[in-house]
Amino acid sequence: MNSFKDSIKSAMSEYLSELKVKLDGLNEAEIRWQASLDSNSIGWLVWHMARVEDNWINGVIAGGDNVWDSGGWAGKTGISAEGNGYGNTPDEVRAMPVASTSDLLDYYDAVRESVFKVIDGINDDDLANEFTRRGRTATWGWILGHVIVEESQHLGQIAFIRGMIRGIED
Repeated sequence: MNSFKDSIKSAMSEYLSELKVKLDGLNEAEIRWQASLDSNSIGWLVWHMARVEDNWINGVIAGGDNVWDSGGWAGKTGISAEGNGYGNTPDEVRAMPVASTSDLLDYYDAVRESVFKVIDGINDDDLANEFTRRGRTATWGWILGHVIVEESQHLGQIAFIRGMIRGIED
């Protein structure tokens, strides 16, 4: 690897690849299943992961439109929810419309293609650029690290939920 960009893109590629493995073969009921009324479903988590990455990198770092809006993904998935799921109540999580796994992954793939172009366009000095949101100031470097940490945590949640549903698999 030659740069921070290669490291970031490698980590992002690894968790998206592993996400696809964890989703493989799950049916609609399993995608929507919640361990409790206060927990997230796999479908909501996948949508949230892609939206977070889209908003942070395309919205904040690139300063442009996110793929969700520019690609008409609300219409394609049937999910009209605003935002990225941050602060959703359990009722809002349960009320999220059913979206096919393939549609969610198509959106994620579109986000990833766009995000990698943004990452390719930044340099070491850009990592110090600051932004303020919700009264907090942070840097672009923080965003890239945060996306990897958050997505990894959610991937672990998806793996755990899948294990609860299906038990130990090969």
